[in-house]
Amino acid sequence: MKSVIKRAAVFGIAAFLFSIFFTGCAGKLGYSIVLWNNPEHNLTDGTVCKVYIKSNILQVYVISLPGSKEKIEVPLWQLTEPAGKGKTVKNLARYADFEHTYATVKLDGLPIRAEPVNTAKQVYRLREGEIIRCLYRGNGAAVTNGKGNMSGEWLRVLTSSGTQGWCFSHNLNLFKSVGGVEKSDKEALDSAISSDETKDEIKEIAGKHWYPDYYAKMIKSQNIDLNLMTDDYGFYITLPESDNEDGTVTINHPSDSDSWKFDKVSKNSKGSYVFEGTKVEISLRKNSELNVQYVGSDGKTKVLTFIQLEEDVLDVIQDEISRRQNELKRIASAGPIFKSSNYGTIKFNNENSVTWSNYKLLQPSIISSSALGSVTVTLDYFIAKSLKSSYDGVLTMHFTGMEEGVNFLYKLTDTGLRLEDASKAPIKDGVVTARSASPMVLFFEKHK
Repeated sequence: MKSVIKRAAVFGIAAFLFSIFFTGCAGKLGYSIVLWNNPEHNLTDGTVCKVYIKSNILQVYVISLPGSKEKIEVPLWQLTEPAGKGKTVKNLARYADFEHTYATVKLDGLPIRAEPVNTAKQVYRLREGEIIRCLYRGNGAAVTNGKGNMSGEWLRVLTSSGTQGWCFSHNLNLFKSVGGVEKSDKEALDSAISSDETKDEIKEIAGKHWYPDYYAKMIKSQNIDLNLMTDDYGFYITLPESDNEDGTVTINHPSDSDSWKFDKVSKNSKGSYVFEGTKVEISLRKNSELNVQYVGSDGKTKVLTFIQLEEDVLDVIQDEISRRQNELKRIASAGPIFKSSNYGTIKFNNENSVTWSNYKLLQPSIISSSALGSVTVTLDYFIAKSLKSSYDGVLTMHFTGMEEGVNFLYKLTDTGLRLEDASKAPIKDGVVTARSASPMVLFFEKHK
């Protein structure tokens, strides 16, 4: 009897989990309109498709391609809410005026609002150069700039991350996109500039090393995260050596890494360089900043910014490695042994290796019960300016037997080493911004 009850309970849990993952698995949910081109499956906006399953966990619909029984997964945001076929076809008329219409954003920070009114709540802020889908127009309040009404109209728009709302068209460049081939309202992009001048310009761009834009912030603040700064990260163009060869465009970035082959490079009516045969285009700003727009493996349009640097990145990295080693040597040479009657003895074997004994009072609240006394010491994090008057930095202790390091704020004094538990301290962009709430403070006296 118990085994029957157990099997029934397991079955019930499985059924519950299945219902969370998939709704409407029997038959179909209805019909939806494709709102965003999906080149991977050759789906263009305006296509009506049959929807079978909705997964809230995976954030996808399972649909069939028109005229095919093949089932594919499409992100929820790319489709309208499933409805009856008649209602869906009727709703299609709403999108007719802006069929295959997309737009690039001219103004950084341009808001998308909850209602077609300039005082309505902002639901999203657009980036300059970002691509959005224009769905239909709305009746909204006029937008003024202090001198009179601005030209344009309120459009219902959709971002590549799935946000919908209202945007005034004054700062939008509208263009047509069918099957992933973009055409501007004024002229076909692929008939725009493709000359020797373009070749010279792209050759100049290809000859430079373009680094992720956050490198500049790191260098300015002197908070060099060695996990996020390498000489390999960047944007690269390898031009074909002959007309019979393909070129290669490559992104190597902590957030994405991919490479595409291209036939040639042309310049479109927006002044961007298009790598034909790919979904990559770039635009140069201020001669030292490069916006790279591409379609990722998830089908979403993405934009990354790369820059040129006056500094040699390898020198910056080596300087940071030397700084960390010198700081650890300073701490080690001040001891090399630091003793506490409560928290044991820390002995620096060298600047990176420590033996810590008798730390049972710190287990398991700070140090894991599985940890052994052999420790590798690193300086992985930085501290905010507000903490620099009280602390020298952050020591990370990597105990043998522990997967993660243990962080301590530290201060080297005339008489010893003060450590403060920072395991729960807030960290943003590699910087400890504040102390932990009610942290444990440890003091170790110097011993030769």
